[in-house]
Amino acid sequence: MSAKTYRTVPVRDLSSDELLELSKKQKLSLSREDMEVVQQIFREIDRDPTDVELEVIAQTWSEHCKHRIFSADISHSVNGGAPETVNSLFKTFIKKPSEKIMERKPGFVLSAFDDNAGFIALDDKLAVCLKAETHNHPSAIEPYAGANTGLGGVIRDILGAGKGAKPIASLDVFCFGAPDTDPASITAPDVIHPLGIMRGVVRGVRDYGNRMGIPTVNGAIQFDPTYIYNPLVFCGTAGVIPREDILKEMRPGLKVIVIGGRTGRDGLKGATFSSAALDEASHEEDFTAVQIGNPIEEKKTLDFIMEARERGLIVFITDCGAGGFSSAAGEMLSVTGGEIFLDNAPLKEPGLISWEIFLSESQERMVIAVEEKDLPELRKLADTFQTELTVLGHSDDTGILKVWHNGELVCSLDNSKLHDAPIKKLESVFTPGKGLTGQPLPDKDLDKSMETIMGDFAIVSREPIIREYDHEVQGNTILKPLAGAQSDAPQDGSVVDIDGSDKCMAMACAILPEWGKTDPYAMGTGTVDECVRQLILVGSNPDKIGLLDNFCMGNPEDPRELGRLVECVKAIAHAADAYNAPFISGKDSFYNYFETEDGPINVPVTFLCSGFGVVESPEHATGSSLRRTDSLLYLIGNTEDEMGGSVFARTHGVEDAKVPQTDCVKNMALYKAYYDALTSGLVLSAHDVSEGGLAVTAAEMAFSGKGGVQLDLTKVPTAGGWKSPAVPLFSESTGRILVEVDPEFAADFEAAMNGFPCACIGKATEEKLLTATCCGGDKVLECDIAKLKKLWKDGLTPYY
Repeated sequence: MSAKTYRTVPVRDLSSDELLELSKKQKLSLSREDMEVVQQIFREIDRDPTDVELEVIAQTWSEHCKHRIFSADISHSVNGGAPETVNSLFKTFIKKPSEKIMERKPGFVLSAFDDNAGFIALDDKLAVCLKAETHNHPSAIEPYAGANTGLGGVIRDILGAGKGAKPIASLDVFCFGAPDTDPASITAPDVIHPLGIMRGVVRGVRDYGNRMGIPTVNGAIQFDPTYIYNPLVFCGTAGVIPREDILKEMRPGLKVIVIGGRTGRDGLKGATFSSAALDEASHEEDFTAVQIGNPIEEKKTLDFIMEARERGLIVFITDCGAGGFSSAAGEMLSVTGGEIFLDNAPLKEPGLISWEIFLSESQERMVIAVEEKDLPELRKLADTFQTELTVLGHSDDTGILKVWHNGELVCSLDNSKLHDAPIKKLESVFTPGKGLTGQPLPDKDLDKSMETIMGDFAIVSREPIIREYDHEVQGNTILKPLAGAQSDAPQDGSVVDIDGSDKCMAMACAILPEWGKTDPYAMGTGTVDECVRQLILVGSNPDKIGLLDNFCMGNPEDPRELGRLVECVKAIAHAADAYNAPFISGKDSFYNYFETEDGPINVPVTFLCSGFGVVESPEHATGSSLRRTDSLLYLIGNTEDEMGGSVFARTHGVEDAKVPQTDCVKNMALYKAYYDALTSGLVLSAHDVSEGGLAVTAAEMAFSGKGGVQLDLTKVPTAGGWKSPAVPLFSESTGRILVEVDPEFAADFEAAMNGFPCACIGKATEEKLLTATCCGGDKVLECDIAKLKKLWKDGLTPYY
């Protein structure tokens, strides 16, 4: 007789304190209130739970899987005023506004909020999707494996979207401590130095994407001391699918199969581990929560799924991510009910007990519902692609999730109770910063300021990291991450050709955590603005853009931290409405703080906005590098005295400046006028004015190798004016694009931009200098392009 592989856990007679202690001991990450609800569920059915059932509930109710902060009832007050009640941040500020936008543009969004990724229409036959995930805690513990499986997981999200979308391109965004951080400043033991984190994370993403044959075409990196203890790792992937293969529906009587990798002890309790804070013991105690990736196995699984979908053999599909079979099978069977037989699961090693098999987050596994009659054909396909297929169970009409192991029922949970997590009750407060503008700006040696900014980690070239990734595999990358004569100048976004369509897809992202430290609302609107601006700048149709929201923060149970989140979420609702660009998917990651003897260290509220859009023709794809030495440079959008959150302010000790405020409605009208000019053939190149300001934008355009740039700051459009030339050079006001125009088409471009803030502020030159003049023609900036480029290019090379 085999040894028992599960146990019964007494909960019915425990006190409230004992319930909480049980949650802590078993690392369930369930609150006192959660445990009391669990207790009531089992009192009602007059039995105690098994350890499998407790683990399933903990996984299903975890913050990582259930997003309970975004569904919480929050009492929010601003500046000591009367509180307002927000019943679900997600429903109020993301889903509802996005659904209103979808109603205004029927037929564009084909699926949102109810699948592994959201879909937008590319053309009459094809749809594209995008999903971005976080893998923060695992990457802090084991950077290579954490990031490696982070990308692998989001690729499987795309494979599990619809009846199986084909992954076509990836993006990655990282937030690290500075690579030159003094090791002595890291006081907690076993915390990996930011340089080790960066190298491990980049190589993990590199190896998974390159070996899968999926190009990495877009991304960003932020450096800040607050990320030393909790790095943030965002991985995103885009996919394409025939429109008729988007909709899927579970029904009774289907066989549930698992395809791909085997199940082991790696990734145990990953969902609950990611729903709690890190501390000094995490590196030793939680290492088993980090999964082990195998991209070659996932590539075989991908090929199997593409062929099975083409043959019409897939009824329903989802990935094994956080929670493993518990999450995948649990969600798949949540409407119907069904039975899972753990004895059938292929294992990496013998001796796994029931909850380990059901909750393991071993990678490269997909769960698929199929017709029984199609099993022989599916098995032949699995043999062809040399991947393992096993029948794991079946769906029925009971509404009960039943799990068997060694002939015993180890889990029997009513889906109506399992997927109905208690609603959290939270409080948040926000006190706006002073937002003063009275501090004089240092402007005596702007050449030196320019050199300082070009060598700052916020600005320096990411080329050493970008070169790690294959951004051309599959042969469809039109607009690549690097451009110019030496292919080393930056781009604002990427454009990917789509096989089978005459249209292309643009991808871009934006992240501004520095702004959120003082004005989270401005961070929200500014981040959405920058993402939308980049998409339109590179050629996306302004009316065909979809957005993704990814939020990370420290402790959401701290009212001050939560208050910043609430303000940011309010802002993105307003921005999405103004840009007529719905959010169609998203992900949040909370509890990104580290417990130390001196108190918790929180990451700032961090909002990543990723976006994708339809490029109507490959001819509309527009790069960011100068193409001529006799062209004119037009700045569209106003530049204001808004130095808060800027690289200049941080590097020059300016602490009381206002963060840029975004007029989303005006900006969208401006962007549409720009798009009309672009599609009329009036734009040679364009670059968004963002981090570092106008001076950095002009320098980066000149890094193409063509020549230099002359700027006349007196021509820079402004509504409020400024007192210091540092403002037009280094302000990071939103809504601005520096556009290169052929002199022959200058009049046409000006006519296209009539009625909007737009002016010719300079020109490209053969002399490779960046110069700027101000009032009276005085030269306030003169920098050698080659010197600036060297500072910019060499910034990361000592570290990577």
